[in-house]
Amino acid sequence: MEIQYEVVRSRRRRTASIKVEPGQVRVMVPSWVDDAWIANWVQEKRHWISQKQQQLGAQTSAHEIIIEQGAQVPFMGQGLNLTYGLAGQAGVTLQGDQLQISLSRRGSRAPEIRAEEALRGWYQREAENYLAQRLQYWQALMGLNPTGLRVKGFRRRWGSCDNRGGIALNWRLIMTPPELIDYVLVHELAHLKHFNHSARFWALVARFVPEYREYREALQSRHALLRF
Repeated sequence: MEIQYEVVRSRRRRTASIKVEPGQVRVMVPSWVDDAWIANWVQEKRHWISQKQQQLGAQTSAHEIIIEQGAQVPFMGQGLNLTYGLAGQAGVTLQGDQLQISLSRRGSRAPEIRAEEALRGWYQREAENYLAQRLQYWQALMGLNPTGLRVKGFRRRWGSCDNRGGIALNWRLIMTPPELIDYVLVHELAHLKHFNHSARFWALVARFVPEYREYREALQSRHALLRF
């Protein structure tokens, strides 16, 4: 079995590691490691790599969003039944667990494409309101105040904190359960005190979210949502 992989060299790195991600395998090594050693090492790890790829594939199937009539789409830890159709006025309506997308009759593109765009826009609007409210709750509880909040569309991460104290959150968090959202908020706020992933950082996170390891794994299993 041949494994396709990307080599990432770094002068600062002292050890080698393999990271299996959706659609790619990255081999991270110190700058002095030669290609022959890397090829042999990847060959030795081929079964482990294959197992990780199969696991990622299963996770993608479990959390991938498919736009079709009657499909279930995730929202705040529940599945919403999606329907869409032409109407006089475009809009998105949520009633119970029914999410109805109304499409303008004047559109020329396929209904599935337009429904996906409308759903994405609805997610973003819901996320902007909810994430701002929860951030205020957690910053008051933790006594840590960011310089600002931005809601963005990251493709590889759920959130970030910059060295100026600004926090950015992925609007796709709104598709995950509330406890996972809270974990990300606490994680990013904790970076205001510890701008690293040291033992002190994780101790601070654990003080407010004792189940952070479980929630971190749950987010990792939802990587397919980052591609929606």
